[in-house]
Amino acid sequence: MTVAESLYFVYDGKRSDEMGIINVNLETGMLEENFLPEQNIKEITIRGKDAPYYMEKNRNPITLKLTFAFVADFNEEKLKHVSSWLANQPYYKPLYFSDNLNKWYYTLYTGEVKLIHNALKQGYITIEMRNISPYTYSPIYQSGIYDYSLNTSDGMDFTINNLGTLPCKPIIKLEKVGAGEVKIVNYSNRGKEFLIKNLVHGEFIEIDSDTEDISSNIPLTYHFDDTSGKYPYFTEGNNYIKIYGNCKIQWIYQFSSLY
Repeated sequence: MTVAESLYFVYDGKRSDEMGIINVNLETGMLEENFLPEQNIKEITIRGKDAPYYMEKNRNPITLKLTFAFVADFNEEKLKHVSSWLANQPYYKPLYFSDNLNKWYYTLYTGEVKLIHNALKQGYITIEMRNISPYTYSPIYQSGIYDYSLNTSDGMDFTINNLGTLPCKPIIKLEKVGAGEVKIVNYSNRGKEFLIKNLVHGEFIEIDSDTEDISSNIPLTYHFDDTSGKYPYFTEGNNYIKIYGNCKIQWIYQFSSLY
């Protein structure tokens, strides 16, 4: 599914057709769309050596070139309403299209936005929406609460399928049952472990694997020195995880992909 196939889009939680505009394509013949993000290669050239030394690569955020047509005649009030919706955003907002509602971008408009019309209050808007990154995203998922209160020394299993093509770094909400430690091992990621100790009974903590931040509901309690190993993340495909320690856990996550 591609952007050009979609009739309407959703931006900041509002459907475009409810705002009086739809997604259109004015090109003829084959359509051209972004497939992969633009990528640059960084190299160093050494005197006397023709082949440069590879250092790294970086990818640029995606920019979507879009055309939105007014379903009916527009007026000043409608133009103000649509312009406020598209322009007055303090930060990147989710954008997704009707033919694939599970493929999200986080965008703000960039460059010029033009209104093309026939002087009869009929026309369309051309706009470029810049994504926050080179990647696309799934909706945000929130699991139920997994109860490991009766966990044994053998641990208990948890399985999740990362439907993206990139590592998924979840937020983990954890309630400790009894004092002690909790260990999370991902056997689909070479058995990498994450351990947090010195937790007290009834303590709630939130572990953000992306920012590598930990917060506790107990005032003036910090666990940065109580952790060891890698913050948990899901590799592409099925992840077979084992939880050690008595606790209750909830996972919040969002998949990301190159396309």
